[in-house]
Amino acid sequence: MLIRVFLFAFFSQVTLLFAQSPPSQPTSGPGGSDYLHDDVIFSDFTSWLSPEGYWLFEPSNPQPDSANLILFNHGYGVFNPGPYGQWIEHLVRKGNIVIFPKYQLSDASLPSTYTPNAIIGLQDALLELQTNPNRVKPRMQNYAIIGHSYGGVITSNMVTEYAFYGIPKPKCFMLCQPGTGGLNSGRLNSYANMDTDYNALIVVGDDDIIVGDVFGREIMDSTNIPTSRKNFVTHFLDNNGFPILEASHNEPLSTNLSYDGGTTSAVITGGYLASKTDGVDYYCYWKLADALLNCTFYNSDCEYAFGDTPEQRYMGEWSDGTTVVELQIEPANLIGIQAHNTNELEIFPNPINDYININNIGNSTINFEIYNMKGSLIMKGNTDGNNIEVSELNLGFYVIKVQTNETIKYAKFVKE
Repeated sequence: MLIRVFLFAFFSQVTLLFAQSPPSQPTSGPGGSDYLHDDVIFSDFTSWLSPEGYWLFEPSNPQPDSANLILFNHGYGVFNPGPYGQWIEHLVRKGNIVIFPKYQLSDASLPSTYTPNAIIGLQDALLELQTNPNRVKPRMQNYAIIGHSYGGVITSNMVTEYAFYGIPKPKCFMLCQPGTGGLNSGRLNSYANMDTDYNALIVVGDDDIIVGDVFGREIMDSTNIPTSRKNFVTHFLDNNGFPILEASHNEPLSTNLSYDGGTTSAVITGGYLASKTDGVDYYCYWKLADALLNCTFYNSDCEYAFGDTPEQRYMGEWSDGTTVVELQIEPANLIGIQAHNTNELEIFPNPINDYININNIGNSTINFEIYNMKGSLIMKGNTDGNNIEVSELNLGFYVIKVQTNETIKYAKFVKE
């Protein structure tokens, strides 16, 4: 038995010795280490007696007069910036102010209070930044919100009802593993009235068993932001080497104990234990956030943020040169369809419910194919009329291809 244990331990060590290493942080570009600032000013405006308050992070060395602003809404129970500290430091050293509002007093706080508490933290932080002459001034024209887990729900609430809450409207937002798990209160009844001029990224992990992708898909499918500026991104587990690159609910966590906020909870402790900084951070969350900010504020790096491009999908390489499993982007570039003018076919209504009505197609028999935004054929048939029943389609975005004896035409539509 002792020999077996020894051999198992020996071969385990040998396996690790020759295992491929995951990708390291790139030296430049979105997600990269080309930082503008060497230090971070970390300030605590919370009380252990209050469910409100905020932590503030400002770029330093050199300290700018002003900087872009990011509101970072934490996940359920993680009312401490420490488990997110390395990502926050990355954002700040790239040249952004980060406000991290506390919206819970404990794990037992009521979800209906989360969004109001986060808004109080935001308002108090803005007052401090705008009135204290020693602070870096926020560029409110360059303001974004990032939210993880329940923080993604709070972010969605804020960008939908900012006027009702009396808070500034951001230019863009990023939802990371958004959802509520078993906690259903605190959500809006509908997000369909969200303004359509945002840039938005919704990022989920394929192995997220905590909240899944239900809420993220609700935001993707029920809001009317054009899909040229709204992408749904999925990242996947890759075990080609060691440590493996995971796709769990905790991937946005990236600990830096220098930014521990002094608050404790079971979820905070679990967050510290589950946190790691690896290629999923560099090439997924950090890269996409940097690119979203640059694309929105400066019209640069947009190929890293939108469009199902190689730059957006790329997740780095293992030490043997094997490419990490790429991100899946929705809507995908539809090979063979994207080259066509998808507005050529006239259909109504759009969005649709049960039937697609087709204009100006003539009296020929119509052969049709319907694709989802991954490019998969999900429905086909023919009709002698000018309407097609699609009542069985799920909610979402689609492309219809219509062929007659004379023409082939395409159109995008939304099923609601």
